[in-house]
Amino acid sequence: MTKFYFVRHGQTETNLAHRFNGGRTDTPLTPSGRAGAMAVGRFFETTGFAGIYASPMPRAQTTAKLIVAQSKVAQPAIITEEDLREVDLGQWDGRPLAKVQDDPQIDNYYHNLLAFDYKRIGAESFEHALTRGRRVIARIYDQHPDGKVLVVAHGLLGMLLLSTYLGADLNNARDEMAMPPNNSISEIDTDDGEEFTRGTLWAFVPSTL
Repeated sequence: MTKFYFVRHGQTETNLAHRFNGGRTDTPLTPSGRAGAMAVGRFFETTGFAGIYASPMPRAQTTAKLIVAQSKVAQPAIITEEDLREVDLGQWDGRPLAKVQDDPQIDNYYHNLLAFDYKRIGAESFEHALTRGRRVIARIYDQHPDGKVLVVAHGLLGMLLLSTYLGADLNNARDEMAMPPNNSISEIDTDDGEEFTRGTLWAFVPSTL
């Protein structure tokens, strides 16, 4: 069995400002975000991972490094996977959430993901993001069909993966599962890389989404 531990990066300045934190914007972790990442690291300090993977975005890279720095056992090198990058939100990326609440697409963004008109704002489709996310998880499973794997990535991509792995349809994935908090750990287990079962959710230093 492979145990996947999905960690959402620590709180960033963009999270704190209640702005969209997608695939084309990045700001440093806040002090709370760094403290939370170190708390995750202390939680895992005696856990030996078969593999550690992270999004290329700086907020995920920083979180992964802070986690590994707390370890009391030897760990493999962090492997950067481009397919773990956050969903590209196009023109919404970096904008205050409050500024788009009257947009006619906001309901689709939250509740009807396949109807979301991503092209209008130059964004990535949820379907494409899920496909690339599942592609990298399948590749990681093939390399580690047993053991514990740490994946440090993002809230929206992580939610799409976790929700659909646990049985939700992509269209209503956000209705079935809330966005994982910053510095949360979501465990899912698999024996074959196709069927997953829910493990435990841990959260460290709660912060705004």
